[in-house]
Amino acid sequence: MKSIDSAAIFKALADENRVEIVRCIARNPGVTASSLLDRLDIAQSTLSHHMKVLIGAGIVVAKRKGKWTHYSINLDAVDRLERCVTSLRTPRSLKVRAARRSTGQETEQEPAVIRMDDGQDSDVRRVAMED
Repeated sequence: MKSIDSAAIFKALADENRVEIVRCIARNPGVTASSLLDRLDIAQSTLSHHMKVLIGAGIVVAKRKGKWTHYSINLDAVDRLERCVTSLRTPRSLKVRAARRSTGQETEQEPAVIRMDDGQDSDVRRVAMED
């Protein structure tokens, strides 16, 4: 089995149609292209292109059964994606978030955090996000 590349997964999921295709496959493991076309508002050629990208990124697995190809989600890719996103939550970022929660300053967007010259986590400054 080929190695799963986190960047390729993120790139493949950067398209709304592909995200919707993945959701549909996750809800209906073993679904065929014909069934996907019935559920989605896209052309067959568009679905074919998106499936090629999703399979190439390792997110979707295709298994041929007779004349039909059945699609399912590659759970190894989901695990890889989850680990990648979880790794973004460093202990320092969790500490900053907890401090904001305690002061009622938690927002939807994470503020930029600037470490001061001495490099100590206790000496960070919040900077407002630009729109």
